[in-house]
Amino acid sequence: MDFTKGPSIAAVIPHKQAPTSLSYHGDGVHLFASSESDSRIYLINGQTGKCDRPALRCERDGIRLVSSTHHDESVLLAGKGSTDLPTSQRHSVTYMSMHDNKVLRKFRGHNDLVTKISLSPADDTFLTSSKDRTVRLWNIQQAGCLAKMELPKNTTGTPCGVFDSTGLVYAIMAGMAGGEGYHVHLYDARNFSGGAFSELKITKEDVDKSVSTQRVTIPFGASPMNWRTLQFNQSGSKMLVEADPGIALVLDGYEGTVQRIFHTKQASKQSCAMFTPDDQSVIMGAGDGKIRCWNVQSGSLTKTLEGHTGPIGALACNPKYAQIASSCSSTCLWLW
Repeated sequence: MDFTKGPSIAAVIPHKQAPTSLSYHGDGVHLFASSESDSRIYLINGQTGKCDRPALRCERDGIRLVSSTHHDESVLLAGKGSTDLPTSQRHSVTYMSMHDNKVLRKFRGHNDLVTKISLSPADDTFLTSSKDRTVRLWNIQQAGCLAKMELPKNTTGTPCGVFDSTGLVYAIMAGMAGGEGYHVHLYDARNFSGGAFSELKITKEDVDKSVSTQRVTIPFGASPMNWRTLQFNQSGSKMLVEADPGIALVLDGYEGTVQRIFHTKQASKQSCAMFTPDDQSVIMGAGDGKIRCWNVQSGSLTKTLEGHTGPIGALACNPKYAQIASSCSSTCLWLW
């Protein structure tokens, strides 16, 4: 994606409430957008820039997160859940067909909010991370979880589990006790019961040193040590961490060293960041309605995309075509 030559907004899809999650299917045509405020899910055609059908509502379970699956019209959903249900059932993950608005399967086990869904690119397994301090491994074809990892007592916060682009490796991130840093453990997806094959430690001292070396001015009131999410780039050589809104860190995928720290000039109430599919850039949508595009190699800001009228709460890169989706109160499709 060459940000020196674009992109520009090609389509705007309005919503009743701002989407909180976006996910492309692997075909690059189907784009799913979900809104937590009104529990709606939209199926957007990435080629026409229009919704293929009316939005579906899931008021009982709510929708916070949406993840595409290997079926082009079936998705995984997670929400706040109905207070009428027991805690063990309230925070389930729903496998849903948008073709006929039918629930295909419920995945129950978490007893607190599900914060992350990560689908394996290789097969039908997926990871869920939760505020109950567990990461679970599932298979879409069966209801019970395949494996469960509980955070040990010497960790803190909510874990984050993600697959890499091959589906052969997944990472689990967890905070060290006392706010001293973070653990990132790498697992072989084919032998997850064998434990982590690599245990990375990124300490506060490591991050502070990078802030000083790169001469980074962290926005007032924000911290690069409040990590929220983790993701791999396409080659698996780097990982991207979203910290406080407006801050993102690039880590070496093998050693865990901090390579880059990207940030907005002012503190942001919300942000979302990700690698582009060509691994060349990191893009970040922020509370000021702008999308910033940085070159990973040089660390320079190559472009700032403007066009949104409000804070950007969701961002996604098309896995097949040169297209970016971003959402404030509407979803914009950017094309070169």
